Amino acid sequence: MNKFTEWLMLAVKGMCIGIANAIPGVSGGTIAFILKIYDKLLDAISLNLKKLKKNLPFLIPVGIGVLLGVFLAAKVLGYLFEHHNVPTQFFFIGIIIGSMPAIIKECKSEGNLKPIHILPFLLSAVGIILFNSLKEGSADVGLNPVSIILMTAVAAAAMIMPGLSGSLVLKILGGYDNAIDAVNNLDIITILWYGIGAVIGLLAAAKIISILLKKCKTGTYCAIIGLIIGSVPAIYPAEFALNAEGIIAVIVLILGAALPIGMELLGNKLSKKAPAENE
Repeated sequence: MNKFTEWLMLAVKGMCIGIANAIPGVSGGTIAFILKIYDKLLDAISLNLKKLKKNLPFLIPVGIGVLLGVFLAAKVLGYLFEHHNVPTQFFFIGIIIGSMPAIIKECKSEGNLKPIHILPFLLSAVGIILFNSLKEGSADVGLNPVSIILMTAVAAAAMIMPGLSGSLVLKILGGYDNAIDAVNNLDIITILWYGIGAVIGLLAAAKIISILLKKCKTGTYCAIIGLIIGSVPAIYPAEFALNAEGIIAVIVLILGAALPIGMELLGNKLSKKAPAENE
């Protein structure tokens, strides 16, 4: 794979993460997990300038993709959720379901899965269900640069965790609608405040999660699985019915589930093929 193709693939993956991050209830961290760049992304985001510089060839295309994804989502996803909400939500539920085998495999990779690990799973699953229930009745409030930076930092820290939706956190805190309006209206100053908050949150969260994965990988993955499963009710459309649209939604769900499974199989095939090509 040449450098241009590699950059293009990273940009596409970043775009998928950006689109997911723009949707309340959908986790960009989950999408990064599915696309197999989550660990590298965590490692690349650092306050260490040498390390940051070393990872720029990875971060730049991913970052460009994320920005494109957010702008695309602001223009397109509003229409999809307004006119085709049930199939769209079912597609993302399918992606979450299809991603579970690979994540469970990663959880068991160290071979020390014990009954005690049910605790972080249950705590995270129950916690995210309770947290998501707070979104009902939330509304945007008066905003200023300081409040935008603070709430976006919290949302960005949540965004990097698989299963936890940064945009949902932003919605609960009261800044989501303002952020979407700023993107659609190209309000550069407001977008800048959101960007500063996002950078602060990402830098802080990436370091903490990296430590957790090094010190207690199995427990952290169990908690992540709980977050992912617990996030499904937040995006399940209450208006679902087994009519023509409902049947389409079920088909779309199956396609969504097949996507990460297919990508996992393709990734495994390519990884096996690569060493043979290098011999």
